[in-house]
Amino acid sequence: MEALYYYWSIWFVWIIVTFIMEKSSWRNVLGVFVLVHIICSHFMISIFNMSLNAGYLMTFLYACAGFALFRSGHRIMRIIQLGSMVSAYAFFMIFALYDPVWFTLIKVDWVVFALLILMSLTYGHHFTERVTLWMMSVCLGEALYALTIHRLTSSIVIGDLSFLSLVVQGSIFLLGVDQLEKLLNARSSRKPVKGAAKST
Repeated sequence: MEALYYYWSIWFVWIIVTFIMEKSSWRNVLGVFVLVHIICSHFMISIFNMSLNAGYLMTFLYACAGFALFRSGHRIMRIIQLGSMVSAYAFFMIFALYDPVWFTLIKVDWVVFALLILMSLTYGHHFTERVTLWMMSVCLGEALYALTIHRLTSSIVIGDLSFLSLVVQGSIFLLGVDQLEKLLNARSSRKPVKGAAKST
């Protein structure tokens, strides 16, 4: 079922990029990135006793590239914000592992999704910052969670399809919020100034 969620979500992103976004070189790069991401999701990289999904690695490298583009004056603040998001992800995942009773009514993935999306919207000022913080935090949080519990299990998979589905769905949600903000700003800018019509 996780694979179904991932593929539906990632193909939805590809449709938006290919048919809805304005034509530009950035759109072509993003379209190729989405297709390569789908291909990479089938491959696993073995490191010691851990298996690393190639799609996870690609997402992490993309987030690192976006993080490097942050303004140098704000980079320390972004690192602190990122640390709080990574800690929140790892805390709730480990907490659900040791005391799952708290998450009988609602899945821990939903809690992590809602919390980190809210933090991304709070910390980021525009879509690029928000999606970069989102991808970086979930990738590092997943790695921290895996390294914490690796002694409890014989094999660990970092970045499985359920994780990739979470990443893609969060990115789609942030994109929807960004488009909604642009729509509201455009509508507010079209409102006539009071008294302008009377003066003319």
